[in-house]
Formats: sequence, structure tokens, C-alpha cells
Amino acid sequence: MGGRNQTRSRRSKKPFIRQVWASNFNSEITKFDECLRFHTILTIDTEFPGFIIQSPRDSIDEEIYKNFRFNVNQMKLIQLGITASNDFGQIGGSWEFNFSDFDFQVDAHSPSAIPFLEKNGLDFKKLKKYGIPIASFTKKFLPIIQKRDIFRWVTFHGLYDIGYLIKAMGLITVLPKSMEEFATLVVNEVGIVRDLKHMARFCEGLEDGRLGLERLGKILNKKRFGMKHNAGSDSLLTASAHFEMVKRFRMTYEVCNGFLYGFSESLESMKMKMKIYHHNILRLGQIPHFPYTPSCIISH
Repeated sequence: MGGRNQTRSRRSKKPFIRQVWASNFNSEITKFDECLRFHTILTIDTEFPGFIIQSPRDSIDEEIYKNFRFNVNQMKLIQLGITASNDFGQIGGSWEFNFSDFDFQVDAHSPSAIPFLEKNGLDFKKLKKYGIPIASFTKKFLPIIQKRDIFRWVTFHGLYDIGYLIKAMGLITVLPKSMEEFATLVVNEVGIVRDLKHMARFCEGLEDGRLGLERLGKILNKKRFGMKHNAGSDSLLTASAHFEMVKRFRMTYEVCNGFLYGFSESLESMKMKMKIYHHNILRLGQIPHFPYTPSCIISH
């Protein structure tokens, strides 16, 4: 009888999203580090203060990147959700890092973003008072990523997630001027990225990718834990949906790896264009200008 009760208890246990603030940051980053020993696929989601410039539907890649670069360079990260999984789809843990840097009274933001995020449970006074300074996060987070050799990242509609991630990691303070330079940075220093919204375009019944995360989760029969538009909850749902998509639709690496929804080319192909460009400049005897100085190189 006792054994059956224990089994039932384990099965009914809900995933736990660990809330991280300045007061428990040191203990939670240690738990996160330990989790990465066996769970090296990181699914991320970010919450940020909206879009100052919106890209119209069907904008060309260059226009999308230009607006994305402007928005990310101007604004500050509010939350970073990370769910760590292994190659079998088993989830080791989910963390929601809450940051203190953003102040809606002085910092750039979209006017509609603040009431929207507040409606979904974000408390800006609490974030400002008890959140983690980004600089403190970066100081401990990046060495862990390097030590554990993390190079696989999963997102949903993840261009902005990756943009804010590389800033939070301290890899760069200002995004590069061209999308080819951005792609090179991501491939060299972050690694392999997957974007479920891009992947959905190749899956029957997933509406050619024209759907949100909530709709995707319902189609795949994946339950949400926590509130939507909170980074921890969104990262956990994205992680569950990712492995269900790979299993159900038998997705290949060629379709999954290295794409961000909105760009027509893979990051690797954009990196190759940059490599050819630099090669041609060197062949002509000119010195190329590098817009960023890599702070680390993660070997894959």
C-alpha cells in the first residue's frame, strides 16, 4: 500500500519553476550548475519591455534585423526563464531569473508592455527592489555555461530571446550592425539554436508556424505550469513542446538546427557569407573591421 502511494505521489508531482531573486541567487545558481552535469539542453524564454519599433509582416530579413537590433540595444531584460533537459526529453529543472535593472519610469519601453506584463503577474516594484543585477548574473552564469560546455539552446520565436541572452551572458554590449555578424557571433559563441516556430512550418497540423506558444502547447497536448508570459513557465512549456515535436514528427537536424523564425536563411549560411566577405577583403589587402571582441569561444 505504501509503495503504491509513493508511486502515485511521484506521478502526480508538478514541475517546479524555481523563482530566483538577489536573496537566493547564489544558492540557486549552484543548483543550476549541478543540474547541467546531466541536462545540457537549455530551453529559454525572456520577458522584456516590448518593442519600440515593430517590423511589419513579411518584412525582409535586413529590415527585421535592423529593428531587432535597435530594440534590444535600447532596452533591458526583465526575466530570463531557463529549463534544462537531456537528450531523452527528461527535464532536470526550471529557473526564472528576475532582474532589477529595468525601471519603467526612466528606461526605454513600449507603453503597452507595462500594463500587459503587470496583467500577467509581473510586479515591477518587487523586481526593482529584490531582483538580480544583470552584472551579478553575468559574472556567475557565463563561467557555468563555459565549464559545462553548453551549446544547445531551444526557443519559441526566439530571435529576441537569443539577442537578450547574448547580452545577459556578457558576450556583447551592443548587437552587431549586420545580421551576418550577429549570426557569426551566435554560431561561434552560443552554439546550436532551435526555434519551434520555425520547426512548426515543417509539421503537419501546426498551421505552417503561424501560431503562438499557447496554441502549440494545446495542439501537442502539453500542459502549462505557471502563468503565461512569465519566462519560467514559457521556457518549461517550450521544452515540453520541443521534444514532443521531435518525437511525433521525426524531425531531422537539417530542419531543426540553426534557424531563427523570421530569417530566411540559417545562421550557419549567414556566417559563411561573412567568412567569404572577410576572405575577399583580406585577399584585396584590406583590414576588415570587427564590430565586437569575442569574450569567449565555446568549442563544440
